[in-house]
Amino acid sequence: MKLVSVETPEKSVCKMTFSASPEELEAASNAVYERTRASYTIRGFKKGEADRAQIEADRGEHTFWYDAINDLMDKDVPALYDAAMAEHGFVAVDNPVYDLVSVKKDEGFVATATVALQPELNLTKTTGFTAECVTPEVTDKEIDNVLERRRAAAAELVPHKGPAVKGNIVHIDYEGLLEGKPFQGGTAKNQAVQLGSGRMIPGFEEGILGHKAGEEFEIFVTFPNRYHAKDLAGKPVVFKIKLIDVCVRQIPALNSDFAKKVANVDTMDELRAQVKQQLHDGKHAGALNRAKDQILTQLADASEGELPSVLVETTYQQQMEQIQQQLQMQRLSLDRYLSQIHETRESFTAKVRSSAEKTARVHMALLQIAQQENLVPTEEDIDKALAARAERAKKTLEEIKEKSDIPAMRRNEGIRKAADWVIEHSTIEEK
Repeated sequence: MKLVSVETPEKSVCKMTFSASPEELEAASNAVYERTRASYTIRGFKKGEADRAQIEADRGEHTFWYDAINDLMDKDVPALYDAAMAEHGFVAVDNPVYDLVSVKKDEGFVATATVALQPELNLTKTTGFTAECVTPEVTDKEIDNVLERRRAAAAELVPHKGPAVKGNIVHIDYEGLLEGKPFQGGTAKNQAVQLGSGRMIPGFEEGILGHKAGEEFEIFVTFPNRYHAKDLAGKPVVFKIKLIDVCVRQIPALNSDFAKKVANVDTMDELRAQVKQQLHDGKHAGALNRAKDQILTQLADASEGELPSVLVETTYQQQMEQIQQQLQMQRLSLDRYLSQIHETRESFTAKVRSSAEKTARVHMALLQIAQQENLVPTEEDIDKALAARAERAKKTLEEIKEKSDIPAMRRNEGIRKAADWVIEHSTIEEK
């Protein structure tokens, strides 16, 4: 491969163009074929027996191209990229974004790498910012809520001799029969079920109500029409039940015994004071972080200059991915979340993009401060951090270095130290 050109389509953005000849593409494609041929099953051939021409006739002539392109890019581009950056004196502040421009059998392929360069910002102010740290008061209700959660967590299951009622937790053995025969997933031993929770299929928990420990009986239920196992959906079945025990959740009283058990203190007053302090510490930490964010926002406002668009775009994409992941954990789609907060996609993404611009500006200002104040870690600092990482991972320093993005480590650590420096040279007023 070769470097075709180095351009700066906009301030603080570098775009490099690379190309590979048809011969290079062919050789790399053949290497991919040799490496992967055993995985292909082509009609009329046993797995792994079809040759390259037969595979390409079935799957298309491009079948091996994209892995070949990745191989060539991974092998040749890093050295070409690093040499060009050094030759032009460019300093990257992010990883390059690669794009495939064209690929043809008789022309090879062309690809580009676009990378954000460090902008030169006019920092009108770097110290002397002020912010308020307002810690909300801890209320009695908040303390009560924590204690109730701890009571619930400390609850014990106590056997109950009477008939099972809603709210009881029972342990059962059961076997499900469809048309007189056991079905997959229909059998369990010592299964805990909270009656009234609705976690079992309709009619199952209700069928246990009124029975006592030690009883054996049958429950007749019908699976929902939309049940996930299609062979059971809408089918009537019978469950043979053995009720091992019936238990109630016994929640401890809020007394000195409870205080000793959960917190190793002698009285409820001491426990309440401990919980109050913990809640206060959590609120104070949150308030302090918000105050620090205010200082860094002021730094962003005091940082004049144009940012590379590719850096803002990358930061925006990262923030959107984080939001999507958080919503996924809550089993929410973005559209459903936006409907809940009564916001359009356009206004929401505009806010995220504005946040991304602020984040990128703060980071570039901090990186500039880190360089000015000699806060960027040295090679020795990086080696020391990587050596500690290697020791934890039980690997050699060379192995860890090979898999580490050292320029990113240096930037990120410099940004972190600069943030601490700016905050130390500013004022946070406790309220």
